Amino acid sequence: MHITLLLAEHSSLASAALALEVLDAANRFALPAPAPFTLSVASLDGQAVANALGRAMPVDMALNAVEKTDLVLIPGFLFSLREALPTFAHYRGWLRQQHEQGAVIASMCTATFMLAEAGLLDGIEATTHWAFADLLRRRYPKVQVDERRILCEDGRMISSAGASAAMDLLLHLIRRFASRELAQQCSRYLLIDNVRSEQSVYISWSMPRSHGDEAVLRVQDWMEAHFAEPCSIDDLATRFGFGVRNFKRRFKDATGHTPLAYLQALRLEKAKELLETTRLNFERITSRVGYEDSNSFRRLFCQRVGISPAVFRKRFQRMPGNAEQA
Repeated sequence: MHITLLLAEHSSLASAALALEVLDAANRFALPAPAPFTLSVASLDGQAVANALGRAMPVDMALNAVEKTDLVLIPGFLFSLREALPTFAHYRGWLRQQHEQGAVIASMCTATFMLAEAGLLDGIEATTHWAFADLLRRRYPKVQVDERRILCEDGRMISSAGASAAMDLLLHLIRRFASRELAQQCSRYLLIDNVRSEQSVYISWSMPRSHGDEAVLRVQDWMEAHFAEPCSIDDLATRFGFGVRNFKRRFKDATGHTPLAYLQALRLEKAKELLETTRLNFERITSRVGYEDSNSFRRLFCQRVGISPAVFRKRFQRMPGNAEQA
């Protein structure tokens, strides 16, 4: 199988190097059988490209020298996306040509934006790093963005989430295009976990405040300060002088969330913080964030975060020595 590693200006050096190392490892572990992958590294003009750190990354050839490839793999742009975005249109024609010729195209992290710019994700499911999901959704409204997923595969398009998800993507490619046994061998030898399914556990939600609606900002400030208090949406609208229907519409237009979903997100973030930094049991945490029924809140937590509160605490707990206890 022939793979083209597409390097663009501002690409992540770590992602590119990881792809080269892991795919080389797969070829080595396959011995004495023939290597399952042959790899070419290509740039737009065949010249070395500057990565996100400004260091040159060498390539083998120009994209137009690639006559046929089975898989195009694109490293991400985690800290350089805004600088890289204006250049993505230059790759549209070549990517569309490869797709039309039958190639699978896989993006690492925010390289999803390059596929979206080429129109290859219109009407299909895709993921990217959770911190850039809203930007992807706004910029390319035809893409069905699901930032909860670590990997999305729709037809011959594969997208993956943040930087660490590159390992999940590479193992998935080895499993799909070589064998499950080879992917498992790579996983064990390189100390990589099996492919994960969701990135929702890593999402840190922040209040969208750049919308310019001062009246809604005042509501947000109040909700941030009083999220644990009993509060109905009707009462909140009345408190700030809105009609209920107008309030729901205006709040959604400004923040992208309904008032109820927004309040739930605030409470979930506080619950996650308390799980990380205290020894409070979940019943106490439930009360602290404004819920009465710990069972219903636990179900909401599992649904939104993707794991149980107990598993979340075990994975992320960072308690100081004087942490508050139950």
